[in-house]
Amino acid sequence: MEPFIALRRERLNRGIRFAHARCLEIGALIDPVLCRENGNVFYADHLSTEELKEQFAWNTNFDSRQLVEIDYIWKKECALKKCVDGQFDYVIASHVAEHVPDLIGWIEEIRQILKPDGQLRLVLPDGRYSFDMKRQPTRLADLLAAWLKKSTCPETHLVLDFALNKINDKDIPKIHAEYGLYPDKENLESQIPFSEVLEWGERTLIPDHYEDIHCWVLHLGLFVKLMMNLAEHGLIKMACVEWFDIDPSKLSYEFTVFLVSEKNREKCVESWKEVYEKIRISPYQFSFAQHLEQENIKLKQELTAIQNSFCWRVTSPLRQLVKLFK
Repeated sequence: MEPFIALRRERLNRGIRFAHARCLEIGALIDPVLCRENGNVFYADHLSTEELKEQFAWNTNFDSRQLVEIDYIWKKECALKKCVDGQFDYVIASHVAEHVPDLIGWIEEIRQILKPDGQLRLVLPDGRYSFDMKRQPTRLADLLAAWLKKSTCPETHLVLDFALNKINDKDIPKIHAEYGLYPDKENLESQIPFSEVLEWGERTLIPDHYEDIHCWVLHLGLFVKLMMNLAEHGLIKMACVEWFDIDPSKLSYEFTVFLVSEKNREKCVESWKEVYEKIRISPYQFSFAQHLEQENIKLKQELTAIQNSFCWRVTSPLRQLVKLFK
């Protein structure tokens, strides 16, 4: 198992007493975080298991035999509370929220199926280190527009941004290895040729057409700031109780947040402010000093390679003579 997957599962399963808890995982597909064998675990998706098999039939790398058995189908025209039975202690969504056309409305629908002390646990990719690294970060205006329109499909301008700027996800490991945490974004090639970009946008004009993209490009600091702003105006009624930033040492370029229902606006806002202050004061963001340290390590590696080279060994006597005459 990849280190980042093990880390993800460890974080999302933390503290859950499966013998007593009722859990729902959204969008698990073939890689569930929660295992049904552990206890009262249920799975929800926008299609049935058989429909998901048909949807991914084109993908030869997708083993549909590994699909979880879907318990609840959450159709986009139906409120979640009408699609499930009862409430849950935990709702888990790993790499789902970034695909959701109306993030504000989606979080509220999940809040309505949580027990009073229930948690929504989210994992999202850090857009600065994913195939979205060339894209525009999510703005508050984007979230609000989607919420006002009750969007059930990604907005045209977000689809165009995705099509124009997405880089090939197969290139990401190479980019991380070559550039570390500071990729040269301007020189990265987009995966989708411009000749196809307008076709992506035109498809969004078809009624009810869903283009599966990352609607939202976020990192922990940006997500927290947006949630804080939304909470201040009563649009988000969920407080933050725990969070984890990216961990490149385990190849983890995703962040995690745990949310609980909180109708008291002041408490809700304060929870996000506390996280924001911690990130701002001592973030797991990479300072200039750390950047220099990283560059220093690279230079030492290059110097070691030079010193171990054939040319360096051959010219060693000449360098010794130069020292004698100095």
